[in-house]
Amino acid sequence: MNARLGDFRGRDNNFNLIRFLAATLVIWSHAFRFLDHPQLSLMNRAFGLGPGDLGVDIFFVLSGFLVAKSLNGKTLAEFIWARCTRIYPGLWVSIVVSVLAAAFLFSDEPPVRFLTSDGTLRYLAHNATLLPTAQITLPDAFPHEGGPFNVSLWTLPYELKMYGLLAAIGMTVGLRARYLGALTALGATGILLHRLGAGPLAGVYGRFLYLFFAGALAYTLRDRIAMRTSVAIGLVCAICATVASTHLHFVRQTILLIALPYLLLWLGLVPGGAIRLWNRLGDYSYGLYIYACPVQIALFSMGAAATGVENFLMTMLITLPIAITSWHALENFALRIPLPPLLAYVLARRAPAPAID
Repeated sequence: MNARLGDFRGRDNNFNLIRFLAATLVIWSHAFRFLDHPQLSLMNRAFGLGPGDLGVDIFFVLSGFLVAKSLNGKTLAEFIWARCTRIYPGLWVSIVVSVLAAAFLFSDEPPVRFLTSDGTLRYLAHNATLLPTAQITLPDAFPHEGGPFNVSLWTLPYELKMYGLLAAIGMTVGLRARYLGALTALGATGILLHRLGAGPLAGVYGRFLYLFFAGALAYTLRDRIAMRTSVAIGLVCAICATVASTHLHFVRQTILLIALPYLLLWLGLVPGGAIRLWNRLGDYSYGLYIYACPVQIALFSMGAAATGVENFLMTMLITLPIAITSWHALENFALRIPLPPLLAYVLARRAPAPAID
């Protein structure tokens, strides 16, 4: 197939399915992490990465591509509103629901005391905006377990920061390939510095910069990128050949990261047929991502899941209906709320449509 990336328009694609699978990978990874069991998955042995790491990587690549598409042609006020209505309504309901569940079901403290404690109020306040960081612990919840309450939230502040950086570029110099390419290269440099001992921060920011802006760069260059099955197969072969020829995880990860953006866009846009029916269901990935972790810890706390597989299966059975309800009753509705005139007025003058080259 010789179609270019820019030839694929509309919402007839596989992105909802890919994001659903990415969220599932995160849930699977957490099911074993909370048991403190070593990860023995094929992904860990091959690349030194957990399935959850791959799931997060997938989210950032697709987010970069789709958010750049969302920004193109919008004013700053329109873009901010679109991002806020996608992230915050579902998040606010999830943190309130999970805190109430913890207060009445999984705390030794009386519910009123739990809900009004400094730790709970800090948790709610921190996660209401996710800026500058998220709080993943909830004191007095699951008192016999300790550790995080919703560890999945830690990536969302980075996501918001990527939105802000992309918006700053788009509203000043436009979505030009040279600027997005520079940020992609900066992210790759951050990954390299991390591998050379520059500390974990360089690794986190570098990885997310690279993945997000690789996706955004692909959107900017969409009319120049051919979506060819032969290229996708070649990249898969390159990954397999690297795994077969070296035991160095850094080399294997490097090839995987180089290939991942193209492979994800190919999977999202090229395969058709019955697989496209999934896209009609809705985007359940966000609901899975923000609700699953408290459910997993609750199951462990109650002794209802003795193994990682049991925890994963029970979590999916509980969380998927919640995610479906969240999408159809809240998230999809929030996306249709029009931009308030006051916000448009506060952000004032219409910014020029981001340039594309």
